[in-house]
Amino acid sequence: MNMQCDDIDALLMEYLDGRLSPAMRTNIEKHIQSCAACKQSLDEYRTLFRVMEYNKPAQPSPALQEKFDSMLQSEINIDATSRILQREEREQKTTVIKRYPAWWRVAASIILVAGGIVIGMKIVPQKQHDNTAQIARLNKEVKEIKETLLFNLLNAESASERIKAVNYVEEISNPDQKIITALINTLNTDKNVNVRLAALYAIEQFSGSQAVRDSLVASLSKQTEPIMQIVLINMLTERREQKAKEPIKKILSDKKALPSVKEMAQKGLKLL
Repeated sequence: MNMQCDDIDALLMEYLDGRLSPAMRTNIEKHIQSCAACKQSLDEYRTLFRVMEYNKPAQPSPALQEKFDSMLQSEINIDATSRILQREEREQKTTVIKRYPAWWRVAASIILVAGGIVIGMKIVPQKQHDNTAQIARLNKEVKEIKETLLFNLLNAESASERIKAVNYVEEISNPDQKIITALINTLNTDKNVNVRLAALYAIEQFSGSQAVRDSLVASLSKQTEPIMQIVLINMLTERREQKAKEPIKKILSDKKALPSVKEMAQKGLKLL
């Protein structure tokens, strides 16, 4: 039987569960030997299932129901977004097709399971010495999956999907520098003003960092949309960022700047 990657993809879970006939298992194994992509999908499945098997979820308390529902809805939205992106890629018939392996279809459920494990282990007293390491490992797994989903969505053609990606930053605890850098890049380069505005509001939560404020100051000189200029001026003056004086003065001297923007710029300078 000549099996294609999509056929293999759909059978990997049953293969790992031992639910296939010997002949079907042989066909899959032959395919995997010569297909690096399917072998990678199988390895990723095994890794995810190993995490689930090694860490049995503790019984959550009723107080976790609301948080669980929120997480579930968030992951459903992300899963739906991934499907939209795949459909758009097929319809556009691009030369280079980005393949989303089957294990992404269970990534959302893995996040929920791992999240439940982490929460459960925190609320139930533990006596074993390695619990802290297990929690740290699970947190890392969850964070990496969420980060990958976020970066995939930031490259979506649809502006609404890119906005979802920006808003998804709130679901990631302690985002690292590469996520902040991606937000700043979106703020400065995205072609849609609504996406840039969403990125700006997402970055605001990190404006306690001088490096982030420096990036916002630099961005003020690049923005031409009045709404972006007004919001940036307001953020920087609320932070009493002295470095914002020069780009604000340039806006005041710009003949093309709208009166509402200049009015905000004048108010901003008085506060600095």
